[in-house]
Amino acid sequence: MGVKAPAQLYPEISIVIPCLNEAKTLPACIAKAKEAIRHLDLPGEVVVADNGSIDGSVELAQSLGARVVNVAMRGYGAALCWGIRAAKGKYVVMGDGDDSYDFREAGLMVEKLRLGYDLCMGTRIRGQIMPGAMPWKNRYIGTPILTMMVNWLYRCSFSDVNCGLRAFTKEAFEQMQMESRGMEFASEMLVKASILELRSTEVPITLHKDGRDRAPHLQPWADGWRHLKYILLFAPKFVYWLPGCLLMALGTLLALALNAKPGGTPIYFANFALNDHWIVVAAVLFLVGYQIAVTGLLAYLYTLTHRLHARSRNMDTLIRFVSLERIIFFAALTFSVGCVLEFSVFQAWLSSDFGAMNAIRPAVTGMALILMGTQTLFSGFFYAVLAEKYKDEL
Repeated sequence: MGVKAPAQLYPEISIVIPCLNEAKTLPACIAKAKEAIRHLDLPGEVVVADNGSIDGSVELAQSLGARVVNVAMRGYGAALCWGIRAAKGKYVVMGDGDDSYDFREAGLMVEKLRLGYDLCMGTRIRGQIMPGAMPWKNRYIGTPILTMMVNWLYRCSFSDVNCGLRAFTKEAFEQMQMESRGMEFASEMLVKASILELRSTEVPITLHKDGRDRAPHLQPWADGWRHLKYILLFAPKFVYWLPGCLLMALGTLLALALNAKPGGTPIYFANFALNDHWIVVAAVLFLVGYQIAVTGLLAYLYTLTHRLHARSRNMDTLIRFVSLERIIFFAALTFSVGCVLEFSVFQAWLSSDFGAMNAIRPAVTGMALILMGTQTLFSGFFYAVLAEKYKDEL
């Protein structure tokens, strides 16, 4: 058995290439990756994360001097996760194995990491996209929309969130605790990098037409939905609180306006008359909004307890101030006010010798408050479970 070279034992750079039947393009990718390492004049390795190839890709990669990591779990993200975990370098570069990215362009990305950045993205949008390299729907619809959403929801400034050529430190990767198994791996990395406030930058790169003689593994619509779903999962302010608070505000304003008038007296909005039955609409708007907002709070607290978001001073204050006992008190108070309203309606009905009466507005308002109190009580117990775990980490 020969002795391994120091570069193999202690690489500073690891270039990780996910692979599933890429025998046609793998030689070019490995050659360019090795050239990038030589140009940087740093010890490095090429890691091929194979996802079950049956076209000889594994043997080919080994013969070309790459280290092969066999990944049994299928999926783009799974291959990269296991390949990166197995990488020995301080700096990691990842890129596709279809020869659409030139690994020689990764040198500048690694230099950015050496300057102190945690993540360096390639950007095809500010670089160059060769003819036929990207479908029009990806270039003009999918990528711009996903990029805009990531930047807006997570307060970052990437120009191309779907670029597959990127570099990051091994330490940053471990901090991100990547879990995605599919194409959404790319979005997960940027979402978590933003949440963790990692230092990020980007450099222009060129996207080439891939060298394969078969259809790509990418499924635009299905993979696009996976990206979008992941982006929304970690954005409670947008998914829960914004719509929840908006619905609550609309319901509250409508209910207050209706209850300020005697039953049967409409309120006017422009040329529209809103009469008694609109109190039902107000109650539904408020209760749906309240449930969405409370669910958002619980979802956000869950992400904090599982370290999927950075700690929040506002949440620290909320946890210290809002105890289960106070939630129970608020729930009981709300429930009681609702019961008082219902009792007043019932008493008025008794006073009228059970005759016809117009009391739909206070009756529906009372029922809404009873439901709100019930929701608050049971949500409070779930909140208390998460809050205890959160306080354990304070």
